[in-house]
Amino acid sequence: MNAIVVEKLQDFFEQGIPPVFERDLSLGDILEPARGNLATVVTGVRRCGKTYRLYQEMHRIVEAGYPQESILYFNFEDERLKPYTPQLLSDVVEAFFSLRPRAQRDGAFFFFDEIQEVPEWGTFLRRMVDTRKATIYVTGSSSKMLSANLASEFRGRALSRELFPLSFSEFARFHGVETGSRLDDGSRAIGSMARASLRRALSAYLERGGFVPVQRLSSSDSVQLLQEYAYRTVNLDVIERYNVRNPVLASQFLSRCLASSACELSLNKTAAAFKSAGVSTSRETLSNLLGFYEEAYLLFKVDEFTRVLADNPRSVSKVYAVDPGMLMAFSSAAARDEAQRLETAVFMKLRRDAGSLRKGAVSRLLLRDGARHEVDFVVGDALVREASELVQVTCGMREEKTRRREVSALRAGMAALGVREGWVVTLDEEGEIAVDEGVVHVVPAWRWLLD
Repeated sequence: MNAIVVEKLQDFFEQGIPPVFERDLSLGDILEPARGNLATVVTGVRRCGKTYRLYQEMHRIVEAGYPQESILYFNFEDERLKPYTPQLLSDVVEAFFSLRPRAQRDGAFFFFDEIQEVPEWGTFLRRMVDTRKATIYVTGSSSKMLSANLASEFRGRALSRELFPLSFSEFARFHGVETGSRLDDGSRAIGSMARASLRRALSAYLERGGFVPVQRLSSSDSVQLLQEYAYRTVNLDVIERYNVRNPVLASQFLSRCLASSACELSLNKTAAAFKSAGVSTSRETLSNLLGFYEEAYLLFKVDEFTRVLADNPRSVSKVYAVDPGMLMAFSSAAARDEAQRLETAVFMKLRRDAGSLRKGAVSRLLLRDGARHEVDFVVGDALVREASELVQVTCGMREEKTRRREVSALRAGMAALGVREGWVVTLDEEGEIAVDEGVVHVVPAWRWLLD
């Protein structure tokens, strides 16, 4: 047997399942091991907690009465296993059954971490699903592992879930911050002390973000670690995976994108800026890199809400980092705009809720009715031009000019799309504004992000 494989399996047997901070992402009911069980695929950016979400599921399995000896866990992100070959996958299963023969007879729970590193993993998993008495969990750091994008040989045999860095609700719970009591209508009853604690927690969340390993670090160490996460991801999931010819450009463009979170990004202007600095590139090259960053969950592109979903060379999209901490880590000290970080956090809340299987589920709306109006986020279906939610983001609306701009944009969007409610997410302000088109809710971010 492969000595490294046996060593890794034995290490897990001896060390056991680590304690975990429980995440909110549900992986559904535990399926008793059987042939034909649908596999569960968990995708997300590297270091967002996918491995520990698997550990959380292992604890559930043991608590449900299954023996811990029935659990196979293997992390393929190990340089000692390179060069990866398809045979490695079979070696892992065969070694496990040699060490735990009862699991082959009674059924096993397979946990394969970062399996996308190995060639022909889709064919292997299909065979496992079809022939083994097992329940299978898989993680990967690419959106290509989502149900709609899975390799054809594995499609129809898996359900995908996305995991992101800590949401604000999880962040508050991680730090022991009281989040109030749930009421029957789904809202929260929050007292004055909890309100003050949540407001402080929001400031910390917008600065530190939701990657668990940075939570106990100093600000400077957090920045350094988040930068290392981003550059490691771009090296493994962009440069190596797609054989990018100019790795310096890939890293520099990523830095620019993450620092531009919640801002418009013109690929034509960016390409021109790189050329002026002596870096040869093109709009097409940058567009490809942007797509690779999205696949790796480092950032997301938000297009205009329109019937035309094809790439338009003259259109300008906004980009959003996967976490407000990533924006903080790549912004210069003088440009650490709280409004950018707030808008990034709001986008990520909408992104979690909307899912990613449909392009245009979260868009931006630009309108002209004599004046130019922009609605930060439209939740709905851009393909059929149906909207369910309109959201504006601003730090505050105490200035009349700001208040008029935000409300006017929402009114224009509500009228154009037939939506009766709009939302303005602020740092502290709260209330309702009656308008001819319906009602505009003003809500503090610490409350909106919780719900």
